[in-house]
Amino acid sequence: MKKDRVLNAVENASSRVDAAIDRHAGEPRVQTAPDNSGVILRFFPYFVLVCIGLWIFVTIHNASYSVPKLVETLCLSFTFCFAIIGVPLALRLPKGVLSSWHLLAFAMVVTCILWILGSLYGNLYFSYAIGEILSAIGIELTGWTEIIVGFLGTLAVMLFTPIAVVSVISAYLCRYIPSVIHGMNRNAKEGRRGKAEKFFMVPDVLDVKEVVLDPEVTAHKFDLRGFLEIALYLFALGMLISSYLFVNPYFLEEMSWKTMLAIMMMLAMFTPALMLPWQIFRNIGAKVRTDAPRDYYLWKGAKNRLFTTFFALGAFMMMFILSLYLGTDVFRIIANYVSFLLPLAMTSVMYALVYTNNFTDHDRMSIIGKVR
Repeated sequence: MKKDRVLNAVENASSRVDAAIDRHAGEPRVQTAPDNSGVILRFFPYFVLVCIGLWIFVTIHNASYSVPKLVETLCLSFTFCFAIIGVPLALRLPKGVLSSWHLLAFAMVVTCILWILGSLYGNLYFSYAIGEILSAIGIELTGWTEIIVGFLGTLAVMLFTPIAVVSVISAYLCRYIPSVIHGMNRNAKEGRRGKAEKFFMVPDVLDVKEVVLDPEVTAHKFDLRGFLEIALYLFALGMLISSYLFVNPYFLEEMSWKTMLAIMMMLAMFTPALMLPWQIFRNIGAKVRTDAPRDYYLWKGAKNRLFTTFFALGAFMMMFILSLYLGTDVFRIIANYVSFLLPLAMTSVMYALVYTNNFTDHDRMSIIGKVR
């Protein structure tokens, strides 16, 4: 009953979103954006080298070689490099129901929330980070210039980093998911099992006949349910992984909150790579046909494979208790934990919005076209 009430609430909210789109965004546009997958896959390895090169340069310039500082600089280098390549990729986004201006407006709201709360609590992290990077290349900012550049930098991170990260993930998904499905069909014909069957946790008692696609189709213009699921799962996964930093007694003593927040932002860039694959398997409806009366959906196996890591929550609680036993201030733990929840929530929402609006239909049609 509780689940039905939640689904009904989401359905009602979806209807209201459709009405708002009719008033402000118009009809969904046709997916006419050029395919960036080839370019992204060709140049992404070189991009990683550039990020590492920037990290080495800033490290040498600052002459700070402690492990926490090295980790923080590495995370910041990747975050801001992704923001930079997100600018040209934003011009080539697959068209969604919401325009790029709507994404910009939403990112502006998110940035304002982070900026206001950061000003109240004295932790304008991105402004600090941008100042560090500019200082490394000989640019010193002060006064209103520092404030304006810090705000715009935060806006760029909130908007362009998710666009860049999701574009890269989409390119790899559209390239390799069809190969995985074709490989599973070959294995089925040859009567053997491969790594994919193991990854998707296909039960050994099931004899795979073939993998077929039964795409999900939503009647709504904007897939609000998919958006909420992606945002919540990204937030939960980010919380789980980041928890080891914020309650680990070693990290609490050795790392500043700035370093921890930088690491959390880096993790926020990687968690979509863990979560979005099973989401697209769900969207394309990939399922295994066997002699069993019901088909086995691959997305459920991928989801179970990922979230079996939630057993680590027990280890998290042990770490929390250990921190208290070793004398770490419980209020410091809670303060550290709460200080990163808002940035994590904001980044989770932005990643979910970009993927749901601009890539869900694009990836589904691209993968189905390559499989069929």
